Amino acid sequence: MANPFPFVAGQILTASQLNSIGESAIVYTPTLTNLTLGNGTMNAKYVRVNKLVFVQISLVFGSTSSMGSNPSFSLPVAGAGTLGGAQGWTRILDSGVAFYMGSVAVNTTAATPNVSGASGTYVTEAGGLTATVPMTWTTNDTLYINFVYEAA
Repeated sequence: MANPFPFVAGQILTASQLNSIGESAIVYTPTLTNLTLGNGTMNAKYVRVNKLVFVQISLVFGSTSSMGSNPSFSLPVAGAGTLGGAQGWTRILDSGVAFYMGSVAVNTTAATPNVSGASGTYVTEAGGLTATVPMTWTTNDTLYINFVYEAA
């Protein structure tokens, strides 16, 4: 991506110029792996500021949605490289019952949400989502993921 800003080193920017940095959120449709949307709803959007890409995805399960093992969502823009570890957070709503927290791992092509565990003194990375982890997924259960990564 070429630099879209006509700014030069040492220039004092006005409020209007600062407000022009970044873009409005762009809606995209990620490719889902090991996850079937069915009649559920998904909202995905991202904002790119230079090489940083900020992504928000929410997926509400419908009666024909289904969770597989270790689901992933394609990225809106190719990533710079395998970063490893967590680059975001996951929040899972077991509708009417509880919320679960986790992280998001990002590589060059996809983001994978994970769930955290609390079996000891500290929260741990319990692993990937499945049809029964952290609960059995049903209608109105919701998966929220937010993450940041560097574009290629």
